[in-house]
Amino acid sequence: MSAREMVAEKLKGLPEFQAQAVLASIEELSAAPVLSATELTRLPPAERRRILAGQSRQAEALYRQDPDVVVEEADAPLSYE
Repeated sequence: MSAREMVAEKLKGLPEFQAQAVLASIEELSAAPVLSATELTRLPPAERRRILAGQSRQAEALYRQDPDVVVEEADAPLSYE
């Protein structure tokens, strides 16, 4: 099941106001800026650690959901929250 399908399935069981809040959160995350590796290294260490920790949590969750996942865009810029 893709992430889109999973979200759509979960939204079906929510009241409308909660579903709208989830969709708004997704939209906000989708608009997050992206950084190249060079830009990331130029950030202060604390900010870099925050971003990389978030990326690590996302990668771990993705792996736990599907251990056979293959990331095709390994050289793509990082998005951050």
